[in-house]
Amino acid sequence: MTWALRFHTPQGGEFTLPLPQTLPGQEVGEVSLSHKPLEALEARGNLLARFALKEGEALEVRFRLRTTSFRASPPWGKALLREPPEAWPGILAHRGHRVERALGFLLSGRPHTWFLVDGLPLDPSLFQGLRENPALLLPLGVAPDPRLYLGGHEGRRLLLFREPWPGEEELPWNELKPLGLDPLPPARALAFLSLGASALGLSTGPWPYLPYLALLALRQGPALKDLLRQSPRHALESLLFHAFALSVTTEARPELGLAYLGLLFWNRTRPPWREDPHLG
Repeated sequence: MTWALRFHTPQGGEFTLPLPQTLPGQEVGEVSLSHKPLEALEARGNLLARFALKEGEALEVRFRLRTTSFRASPPWGKALLREPPEAWPGILAHRGHRVERALGFLLSGRPHTWFLVDGLPLDPSLFQGLRENPALLLPLGVAPDPRLYLGGHEGRRLLLFREPWPGEEELPWNELKPLGLDPLPPARALAFLSLGASALGLSTGPWPYLPYLALLALRQGPALKDLLRQSPRHALESLLFHAFALSVTTEARPELGLAYLGLLFWNRTRPPWREDPHLG
């Protein structure tokens, strides 16, 4: 799949930016730049390029990206479960491990920061987020066990820059976007327009909603099966929402909506990590 990194600034000048490169868990190819760099260099495992941009000018880097999940079981992983996630980098650095900050994007387009410990990924924020909500990464088509992030990752991210911990660098790129037509956003818009019309009494039938549901099943179906094994009530939350939405377009079933709202409230107040002693 082809992606584009974009950088824009209201002021002109020279800017040094990290470029995508092939690393464990990500394969990068066919890189093209909208501007010729003044120079390119490597530093601390980073591929950097310096560009001269005029006021209001935008820089774009296009590239093909293939990502895969990364799994490892380092000896320090299980020991961290007894400690708060926010303390993990400091604990490992104190024990003599090489700890680096990793800056990049999740493939949803959201900037994300995690860590590398002796070169292996460590992601305290997603570990904590998935303990509280196992469906957190369902939009990315994955529902990983939180313990994956003790030495691995889900394979839906792009690493661009690394620096020694604690570090204070910010990712300079403004956005990461896939190129080409994605049918999901227009299908989603059509689906929710049909829900709005049905709620106003204009019967549309289920047909405008079904393409959206089919695309979701293709992208999230395997992850939903994984979620069903890990936390059935979080998987049921998603299924109840779509069941109620479909009923609105045909014959509204308020009990489905009430069941969805009740389960939503229950899931947010009773995250499953409290029920699983193996997750700390």
